[in-house]
Amino acid sequence: MTRVVVGIIIKNSNPPTYLLVSSNRDFGVYSGYYYPPGGHLEKNESELTALKREIKEELGLEIVNAEKITETAGDIKDQITSWYFCNINDDEITIDKKELADARFFTEEEIKYLKVWPATKKIFNQYVFHELK
Repeated sequence: MTRVVVGIIIKNSNPPTYLLVSSNRDFGVYSGYYYPPGGHLEKNESELTALKREIKEELGLEIVNAEKITETAGDIKDQITSWYFCNINDDEITIDKKELADARFFTEEEIKYLKVWPATKKIFNQYVFHELK
């Protein structure tokens, strides 16, 4: 079973915006879809250490605190995803172009029309937007 950790980063603007990324990797039907930043745990790495490392490597952002929301089956077979609410020290993004195609803050309204991974949509509706479905 592969373990992945992702961070939901919210900018407290009016309206609030949420950081989502899209990968350069080929994910078949989900290629080009958006999801919260994060990545795979390395051997003997804690979730929080992996989350901080991945977000620093891919976006140049530092997490100042993180709170685990839930753990779910991922959209990819044999994958478990841990979801965290995260605060960052700055919102100056430096994208790792080898890994990511895009990284931006989106409003809830924009996310409704954006191609997002199914698990991301479910978690955002349940825990972020509070639209239990």
